[in-house]
Amino acid sequence: MDKLRTYIFLGLFFSLPSGYGLYWLVMNTLPYLKERWLFFFLMIIFITGIMMPIYAALNKYFFTIRKIIPKTVVRESLVTGLLCDILLWFQIGRVLNSTIIFLCVGGFILIEILLRTRDTVQYRSGFDDMKKDE
Repeated sequence: MDKLRTYIFLGLFFSLPSGYGLYWLVMNTLPYLKERWLFFFLMIIFITGIMMPIYAALNKYFFTIRKIIPKTVVRESLVTGLLCDILLWFQIGRVLNSTIIFLCVGGFILIEILLRTRDTVQYRSGFDDMKKDE
């Protein structure tokens, strides 16, 4: 999955049906419990589909590896969808303010930096498998 075109089609595959589902849900139903959970589920899928080609392009053109890593692209787009859902949940409860936004976004950015650092570590044969007593 090195081609950017693959992520564009995958993003459309996720975002178009969930976008239509969101539109139908908002226009035709009342916000009962089942519909609210469906709204949050469709919102995660929609934002994941929108952000997947964007993160794939960022990974391909702006990072030092110059390669699209599928695991990283999916993780980043899912975390973005989850973050938007959490902020939307706070907004529905009318407790969203700039401090909560800053802490949530900052926490997710810190976690992503740590995960990206872990992904770039390479295993070196001959050095990392030596025992301490040898």
